Amino acid sequence: MGILEQVAPNLVVVLHRDAWWMGWNTFLAWIPVGLAFLLFRGNRVSRSPFWWTGLALFVLFLPNAPYVVTDLVHLRGDIVHADRGGPVVTAILPLYGLLIASGFLAYYLSLAAATRHLTRLGLGAWNGRVTVAAHALCAIGIFLGRWARLNSWEPVVDPHATIERIVVHLTWTWAPALIVGTFLVTWVCHFMTKAIAEASFDATLRNARRLHTTLTS
Repeated sequence: MGILEQVAPNLVVVLHRDAWWMGWNTFLAWIPVGLAFLLFRGNRVSRSPFWWTGLALFVLFLPNAPYVVTDLVHLRGDIVHADRGGPVVTAILPLYGLLIASGFLAYYLSLAAATRHLTRLGLGAWNGRVTVAAHALCAIGIFLGRWARLNSWEPVVDPHATIERIVVHLTWTWAPALIVGTFLVTWVCHFMTKAIAEASFDATLRNARRLHTTLTS
């Protein structure tokens, strides 16, 4: 604890203040990854009603992954609460960076599993369109989650009230601009995450092969 206080003053205070909602949002962000692992296996289209139910849940929960970028709305409050310059650089910003990186990594892994499944089904030509459609779906979902305060499970437990809230907020004057902006942010962040993740994977694979060659030569 003493080392933490020296390296990142007030880090413990920041964690106490933000750990609950950051942990909860991270948990929600990784639910689609678990669903993708269960759903997108095999080389055939499943006709099971359980599979299609799982797919519906996957679609409902997918926006939770990129949604974490909107948690930057809390950043100003944390900066205001910081009583020294240190916590902003060594505690607050790294925490938010980790939160957003985790969410978009979950988003990348979820979409990667879905597109690999399409490729195995012989529908790889649809991967680009499915990815763009996912960005658009998530942009709408993020908008409804942040501005309508709609949760992923509400369409299931209270569909009538959910439809009313969706209609009211989507007909708001600023809704199109916010959704388009969110779509662009989601697209850019997914592109960057994909590039970094795949480059890291390729580098790790190359190093593993070199190590194997060295050990067996």
